[in-house]
Amino acid sequence: MTAGGAIRIETCYQMAMNLSFIQLLLAALLISVSPGEENPSILVAAHRGGYGSDKKDHAPENSVANVTVAIRKGFDVYETDIQRTADGFFVIVHDPTLDRETNGTGSVAEKTLAELKALRKRYRDGSLSDEPVATLEELLKAGKDKILFKPDLKPGVVDHFDALARLISKLEMADQVFLRTGLKDVPVIENSFQSGTPKVEVMFKARNKFQVKTIAEKFHPRTIQIDVAKGEVLSASKLEAIQTARELGMLVETHSYSDPAQWEQLAKAGVRMFHTANPDNTLAYLKKKGWHE
Repeated sequence: MTAGGAIRIETCYQMAMNLSFIQLLLAALLISVSPGEENPSILVAAHRGGYGSDKKDHAPENSVANVTVAIRKGFDVYETDIQRTADGFFVIVHDPTLDRETNGTGSVAEKTLAELKALRKRYRDGSLSDEPVATLEELLKAGKDKILFKPDLKPGVVDHFDALARLISKLEMADQVFLRTGLKDVPVIENSFQSGTPKVEVMFKARNKFQVKTIAEKFHPRTIQIDVAKGEVLSASKLEAIQTARELGMLVETHSYSDPAQWEQLAKAGVRMFHTANPDNTLAYLKKKGWHE
């Protein structure tokens, strides 16, 4: 082992004595890795937890069983989706209706939690599993201290941001969860924090340097998403946005699309988290490159 490697291990050990799970992980990436470094460490955020072998794993997307599978496979972040029931519970459903994901119909907002719990999740091939619709609390507890969570706020959920933040705080998982949403939700979230809502990490989606700076000034986040499209070659504006976020101490996430050429460009620019619908292949590639420890 090189002297530098020994120093890094010793430093990480010292940090672990004082930092929470997410703080340690983000600090290690932000401090020890700079844009352009030959061997960056890149996190894998699994879209809906990953579902490439959902039936074989007996773990449909966005289910409690799938959290266990994501942890076993070594994914770093479990991306998921929050909706709210008619009787005020936060549950994990992606689509506007229940039709594809379960043996039910209609929207989550029309159902009580008891009605949702009577349903069963579908695998990607449409067949039924034994898994029920999960509450946010059940999903988070299944991965506490084992994996990070990146839940998307589906339409209308931001109106209940205070209750959501209080649930995360009650579970003592504010260091392990970062909620993702768009700039349109900035006013509501800003007002919530000013009114006494417990502080939780929010990953906002940004497109340019100006938006990155605005988010940094208002929230001082540790993470941010820079929107990158499939096949997009990073423009000077996107590169500037990524660089600005890095300089402001943020870990930058982008979507990735199983495109090694784009992965190379993103890693070189300083992106340190890939959100992907193909986490198995993405993780295998990163490990082969030495980009995932």
